[in-house]
Amino acid sequence: MNFKDYYNKYKKTLEKSLTIILLILLIASIGLTIYLINAPKIGERFTEFYILNEDLKAYNYPTQLYENESGVVIIGVRNLEYRPMNYTVWVFLSNDTYDYNYSINITPKNLWNGTLSYNYALSKKVSLIHNETALMPLNFSIDSVGKHKVEFILSIENEKKVYRELHLWVNVSKPREKSLI
Repeated sequence: MNFKDYYNKYKKTLEKSLTIILLILLIASIGLTIYLINAPKIGERFTEFYILNEDLKAYNYPTQLYENESGVVIIGVRNLEYRPMNYTVWVFLSNDTYDYNYSINITPKNLWNGTLSYNYALSKKVSLIHNETALMPLNFSIDSVGKHKVEFILSIENEKKVYRELHLWVNVSKPREKSLI
């Protein structure tokens, strides 16, 4: 049997097989195209962490306070991680520098608003779904005169590791005495 005879004998079978393979490839490419069009496009994963003043502006923070005078900042957290996230916000006075993944060695107080300290942190837990933002007003005071570094730390999933860090320098002075004149 020569090649021509062999080819003519199996020509129809070969054509059917190639047609079926091409049809499968066409259906697969249409399915893949539909999937790629409808699949969510996941970009960079990150969390926004910022502080604002009472007017929701990123300037004119309370940096000059009197002893025990209340200052107000708004702490913002926005989840862009493409999954639900549990965060803890820590606020305290510190002389240390905090880098990412640095462990926080301060006792959290499950208290929000109050006097800031070098010994404990005001803390608040917040859970956010993807693309959700939390704005948390914080009323704070400092009870000692001097220049203080107010640390704002964001940690995730009940860990004591720094995920995001911000700080604000605040000068605290004695209140002026009122004159009788």
